[in-house]
Amino acid sequence: MIAVVLAAGYGTRLRPHTTEKPKTLIELEPGVTIFDYIVTVLKEVGVTSIYVVTRREFVPFFSERNDVRVLVADVAEDDGNLWTLYQALSTLKEQGVEEDILLTMSDHIYEVNIVKKLVKAAMGSSSKLYLCLDRLIRGRDAVEGLKIVVDGHSVVLSGKNIPPYSGIDTGVFFIPKNLYSYIEMVVNRKSRKASLADLVNMLAKIGIVSYVDVSGLLWQDVDTVEDIERARKLYWRILARNLVKETDGIVSRYINRRISTLVSIALYKSRIFVNPNIVTLAVFAIGMLASVLIFMGYEAYGALLAVLSSILDGVDGELARLYRAQTRFGALLDTTLDRVVDVMLLTAMFHQLLVVNTSFQQTLLHTVVFALAISGSMYVSYVSNALEDRECLAKLRSSFPWATRDVRILVAAIATLLKAYTWAFIYIAIATWFFTIRALLHILGKGGLAGAKFFVRPKLPSITPRPARAYTVLLEEIVTYAIPLIILLYLVDIALGKTSYYAKVELSSIYALVWQAIATVEIALIVYLAYNVLKRLAELFIVLKDSVIERIWVTPSVYAKLVKRALLLIAIILSAYPLNYAMSLGDVEEELRDLGNYMVTAVALIVLFFLIIDVVKAFEHLTQKYIAKRHVKV
Repeated sequence: MIAVVLAAGYGTRLRPHTTEKPKTLIELEPGVTIFDYIVTVLKEVGVTSIYVVTRREFVPFFSERNDVRVLVADVAEDDGNLWTLYQALSTLKEQGVEEDILLTMSDHIYEVNIVKKLVKAAMGSSSKLYLCLDRLIRGRDAVEGLKIVVDGHSVVLSGKNIPPYSGIDTGVFFIPKNLYSYIEMVVNRKSRKASLADLVNMLAKIGIVSYVDVSGLLWQDVDTVEDIERARKLYWRILARNLVKETDGIVSRYINRRISTLVSIALYKSRIFVNPNIVTLAVFAIGMLASVLIFMGYEAYGALLAVLSSILDGVDGELARLYRAQTRFGALLDTTLDRVVDVMLLTAMFHQLLVVNTSFQQTLLHTVVFALAISGSMYVSYVSNALEDRECLAKLRSSFPWATRDVRILVAAIATLLKAYTWAFIYIAIATWFFTIRALLHILGKGGLAGAKFFVRPKLPSITPRPARAYTVLLEEIVTYAIPLIILLYLVDIALGKTSYYAKVELSSIYALVWQAIATVEIALIVYLAYNVLKRLAELFIVLKDSVIERIWVTPSVYAKLVKRALLLIAIILSAYPLNYAMSLGDVEEELRDLGNYMVTAVALIVLFFLIIDVVKAFEHLTQKYIAKRHVKV
């Protein structure tokens, strides 16, 4: 497989910045251009033969590089991008090169995982074109991008001027060599105006276009001056995302990496170079100090330092990747010192456990569990290095019970704070040995990741025909449930007030029991009615989806995201009533009740804030269109 980067465009909306050089040479950071970043990503996914297609006047900008080869194309300002690719393929054919192509636009930046997912999905395919589909797009991207319509696993339509029914492409494609003839057919029909959208539509008609869903991954198309600013901001987030490994544990992925990458990126942006091996030694010292403090009885300080060492443990590797200073010695040093810290932390915890237990039976039990925990921790590292199937390893490391080092350190720290050492040893022993056994079974070829099915639920027959529900019927049902819900919300306030009053005066009487019973029934009815209102609202939003998408040009995924946020906001607001009821029955202090209500309100406001942000992003193209019309009238 070879990579082809299309860099023959004119970048008219970026003039004068693109008058004398291609826009792919715009810098994202000092000394690093968009093209530099693209080449780095392609190399990381294993592509060694990289070709850049450009106009003759731009050849000097690329010819001095020894990691890419330059192909010259005759391109006018209004020519299509498929015409550029066609010329590149013709030149490659003359050179005797006919390989599957990883095609990328030269004005896009993206996470490395986008390309990894594409390569993984397309490997072995010789008859399908693959593109990358983003369903979660902003309003402005919906206007600018190539819109895609999918049916199941196949692409059925693409175009610039259709609603984004399914999403837009991200500028990266896989084209097998068996489809070269179709490119020639499109060019023969469209001549120099032939575009990739034309190729996609031709192949979609015969069902040989598929896609990879990259929703949630970061990317940016650079077409305007505003896009340059956005790309330079997004670039640092993309770099941080690229530092996350597929084999990272759950704690590392969602907590540790979010902090460690902030440190690494901050050092890199400031051009403060710290030798990764020095960072490794510093983190090792923190871990050893944590062990000593736990051993001496300062459990809280030791636990906090243990967590800190786990968080900073990723900084050395991140700096090595950012500065391209990775060495085998550094990797070995990091692994070795990590094992030393693991042993010392568990040993310090075991010492504290022996201090509080004196019976022989307890000591023997704790010794056995400790031995299993410490040996299991060693084997997780050993087996991870021995397992060649990296995809299997990533699944093992992210599946429960989590056995990765980040989780083990966090469990040990929490157990130290709570003085629950035995439970930590039990969890670590079970998780690590379960991981080891599954990995060994995979290596031996005697078992996979999926467990045996002990219960199979029969598939119930469905009623036919089953047309989509009418929105008028749904509106009637919503009103039917909403009116009594509103009435009950008013009545339950009275009942909760009375319940709270009797709890406060400590008056045990028949009236207190009556008000508690009334509140109980009302809360149960509120939960029932609220559930049905939310359910019908969700169904209504589904029924209205297509018409909304056509009118305001948002993708189904963005629409679904807005709907989920809105329903979540309603659910949070309604949850205040069961919460107050539970606190009233529990005779909770008024200050604590106020705090609980405050937390519910705060969470609701946070969800509302993100909902507003998502709405603004989804409709910004309509806002810009409205402002433009007003400006023209003025």
